[in-house]
Amino acid sequence: MGLVDLIRQEFILLDGPPLSKEEMIRALVDPLAESGLVTSAANVTRALLDRERVMSTGVGGGVALPHAQSQAVQAFAVAIARPKEPIDFQALDEKPVQLVFLAVGPQDRTGLMRVLTRISRLLYTGDLQKKLMRATGAEAVIRLIGDEEAKLGGEGPSELPGEGGSAR
Repeated sequence: MGLVDLIRQEFILLDGPPLSKEEMIRALVDPLAESGLVTSAANVTRALLDRERVMSTGVGGGVALPHAQSQAVQAFAVAIARPKEPIDFQALDEKPVQLVFLAVGPQDRTGLMRVLTRISRLLYTGDLQKKLMRATGAEAVIRLIGDEEAKLGGEGPSELPGEGGSAR
């Protein structure tokens, strides 16, 4: 199972209106709730914002990786945003964020760190960030991520926790 298996087209928001960090997190949780993978958008959003209060998930280089586990999450899932205007995520490098990969998982399951590791490896080992900034739609985003995963092959965590998005 790969990262693309945790993403659905409806979990991808491209070129949306300017939002705050909190608004972006809510906007990414909503389609997860609409899909049924999240049973309480409020509880998952609270878990994500609580995590942000501990330390920003703006990891630098224009990327944020908000993440949390919650009893209100039925299966691992990833939502992606490329806002029209960069967002102040209080990133470690103090630069605004242009790509947001939000990852959630069930409270009682391990695997969220493998998902985050996979996202990081994909974003920082090739040209995926640049390609995602030029992607014209959700289908293209999923294809680009799948192509990058295929290039990585056996590097890193190849088996991610399942049951999430079913990308295509």
